[in-house]
Amino acid sequence: MATAGGLYVHSDSGALAGRDDYTTLIIVHGYVWHAGRRIMSCYWSTFVKLQPLAATYGVRIIALNRREYPGSVPYTAEERALLPPVPDKPLTDPEHIRSSQQMLETFMRDRAHELYQSVQGLVVERNLPPARAESQTSGIVLIGWSLGATWMTALLAHIAEFPVGAVNLRDYVRRVVLFDPPSFLLGYPYPARNRWNPLFDTSLTYEERGQVFTNWITSYFAHGDTLDTFERRHALKTPPSTIAAMSKEDFEATVHVQPGVPGGSDWTLMHGCHALGVYGTLRKGALFLPQDGEKKTSGEEWRDVEVRYVWGDRSVWDVPYAALLLRQEVADGVRDGKSMRKFTSLCVKGTNHFSQWDDPGRALQAFLAEPQECDA
Repeated sequence: MATAGGLYVHSDSGALAGRDDYTTLIIVHGYVWHAGRRIMSCYWSTFVKLQPLAATYGVRIIALNRREYPGSVPYTAEERALLPPVPDKPLTDPEHIRSSQQMLETFMRDRAHELYQSVQGLVVERNLPPARAESQTSGIVLIGWSLGATWMTALLAHIAEFPVGAVNLRDYVRRVVLFDPPSFLLGYPYPARNRWNPLFDTSLTYEERGQVFTNWITSYFAHGDTLDTFERRHALKTPPSTIAAMSKEDFEATVHVQPGVPGGSDWTLMHGCHALGVYGTLRKGALFLPQDGEKKTSGEEWRDVEVRYVWGDRSVWDVPYAALLLRQEVADGVRDGKSMRKFTSLCVKGTNHFSQWDDPGRALQAFLAEPQECDA
């Protein structure tokens, strides 16, 4: 069913029998790889392997499909008009740059609002338990995987602008998880050299980029501890890539390519936000609260919502790079006395970008771990 915000509830493990204090995980998928669809009498999902573990871990798991994905409400022509075409060359006209930035910022604010509405609707319709200060087994943990993390940073950046509505979500949400997004989806600039990502490799055709990216993002890599020792291209042979171990049925049911092809909504959004610095604005809005002298808003009520970066150390190099930069930015903010949300980082060692598929139990543990169990 479609939620009040237009997102689609692909799957819901259901309320825990006899309990009213369980944690609800609400998960938003990434680029092309989505929450899944129904084929014949079976449901497939990128997060399908988490669902059987829900009762064991005492949680409820709700997986959402974003707009433009199976079951959800398509974007209107007016909404798509806020996605400026991806330019062939870098923009140089300041007015054109700022106009394009404002369009993308408005687009992502609207996506944050519909996520907000969707979660509010789920709380009311499915009677989700609120967070309890004395309990880590209560409330809602919002999780954005890969590109879905942009929906989380946008929500936190704009939360103060949204009316409370039927329920105050601050009484429910206790953690927002950025689940394995690469650094460019958080708005960090790539290093000056050795910055390879097949999505931006102009020596490849668009078709080749998609094929190379799929193999790359699903593989395992051996990285060192520094930027210079992060492996860019050469994946490990063992373990095999996630896609190599998937059945044809699994792959076809969990991938929806239309938004991710040139001209598609995710393609246009991803390349535009990367080129125009919008991702960075959202990241800063998620991490930092209004500073002295800045406008104070109701968003300060979310200052004690934890922001957690969950990542695999065998993901593509762009992920450990993001972990490094996030922790440095947070450390600098603490040193400079900036007002910030609580930030934690948790590495799921030995996993790649698809830990929810290849190692679902450990992924769940990372979402649920208490802050003192994290490394930042």
